Amino acid sequence: MHKLELRGSLLYLKGSKQTISMTEAHNARKIPIELQPNGRIDPEKSLYNTVIVDIDFDSLESKVKKVISDAGINIEGGRYKRPNKGLAIEWLFTVTPGFECDYLALYKESLKWLRQWLPSCPIVYAVIHFDEADPHMHVVMVPLDGKRLPASKILGYKGVSRARVIDLYEQVGKKFGLSHPARLTGAAKMRAAELTIKVCERFSYRNKLGKMWQPFVMAIQSRPEPFMDVLGINPSREEEIRT
Repeated sequence: MHKLELRGSLLYLKGSKQTISMTEAHNARKIPIELQPNGRIDPEKSLYNTVIVDIDFDSLESKVKKVISDAGINIEGGRYKRPNKGLAIEWLFTVTPGFECDYLALYKESLKWLRQWLPSCPIVYAVIHFDEADPHMHVVMVPLDGKRLPASKILGYKGVSRARVIDLYEQVGKKFGLSHPARLTGAAKMRAAELTIKVCERFSYRNKLGKMWQPFVMAIQSRPEPFMDVLGINPSREEEIRT
């Protein structure tokens, strides 16, 4: 079962990695060493890379600074001048290896979802890369909240990340035949497996599978999520698991 995955990272003005300027250089394929033979990037396919939101500035860094300045925030002084202050977030949308679909449609839908999920945060750059093993999308966002830049809060921690990827699945992934991102554990996993087995019995799978029924049950008990996804049982809804 394939999933639509989403990871985010903070971007800084200065440093040895994860800077806004280095992010632009990588995504625009301006780093020669990355284009050498036997690397992850196939330069012959780079022409297929698709920019969805263009920078339209002399640099991505300049665009980020302009958006922040227009919001009435001064990054030249106070807490925002700290070298470890994240001024942007880069989101990476990927699918698990081997999945095939209309990637342009998938990632445009994902970008639309991101705008709705974080409506106060301007998207300053978005590009789909088709020149690596699996097509994926990079999105750079300015984490605005009024006249604040709560980058770490918007990026979120475990609970926020889980809610985010589940909503992405519900709004986008499901339409493209991708599976639910949740992985159940403990009592929730046991109850989910029990419910899934009961649903399978209603479909008379026990009689149809014969000797294969027990291995089938063991597979459900080991990993109920893919079976729940196919049967339309949503593991994010606790009332369904408790039924």
